[in-house]
Amino acid sequence: MYKIRQIKYSTNSVSVQVYKIENRKWVIVRHVGTARNEQETCDLLILANDFIKKASKQLQLFQEPGAGNILYVDKTGFIGVCYTFLYDLVSKLILAIGLDKIKSGLLLDLVILRMMELSFKLRSIELLEECFGIKHRRQSYYKSVPKWLALKAKVESIALAFARAHYAFNFELLFYDVSTLYFEAFEEDELRKNGFSKDNKSQQPQVLVVLMVSREGFPIAYEVFAGNIFEGHTIIPVVKRFIRKNKIKELTVVADAAMISTENIQTLTEKWRQLHRRG
Repeated sequence: MYKIRQIKYSTNSVSVQVYKIENRKWVIVRHVGTARNEQETCDLLILANDFIKKASKQLQLFQEPGAGNILYVDKTGFIGVCYTFLYDLVSKLILAIGLDKIKSGLLLDLVILRMMELSFKLRSIELLEECFGIKHRRQSYYKSVPKWLALKAKVESIALAFARAHYAFNFELLFYDVSTLYFEAFEEDELRKNGFSKDNKSQQPQVLVVLMVSREGFPIAYEVFAGNIFEGHTIIPVVKRFIRKNKIKELTVVADAAMISTENIQTLTEKWRQLHRRG
């Protein structure tokens, strides 16, 4: 999908460009020109729109009045739906946050798709092509998955930097919650375990996911535990690692009663004192 953008270099200088987004990167398709006044800007915008019509070769369903173009409905056919608006919108958010720096296009595509439809991973490969027109090979998925776990620290670092820059996040207030994710399977392993299920899927193995967010609800850190771990036992190791990693001096954690027990409060307080004595 081609789009037009105007870049102001000075009060009287505007550059008009045609661009598209590929793999979450801005790709300049055509530099139309630089205008020195309002009339020149209008002329360049006309040229840019004309270029897009010719380059895309796509008929417009709703023509401007008096355009004289006719669309023969009986000679058209439905070929499918492509959700490019959703993909382009979320891709721009990914670019704005800086998550494109992890250099994993397949992983980010799967994240976008999951916002629209929940599905197992190999089915998601098919849906990416059906919904967004994006092709990925199954072999690429199997090759990439083992490398994704190593991206955790980088993803958290990017998210934290964005929260600091745009939400003035400073660790004073942190919200902590836990959820369970079940699998469409019945065999356990070292991580997928049967446990208390918040989805009422107690017969299926699951994992326990811890998420920490800022006061605005922006995620800044997460951890994954085996599915049979009691959620109240997660807060001590998670908060302790978070404090040590980010060298925090003041922190307030908000969580539900399962995590904020008297024992956990005493342990957190003692761990906090120990960390400050050391450094």
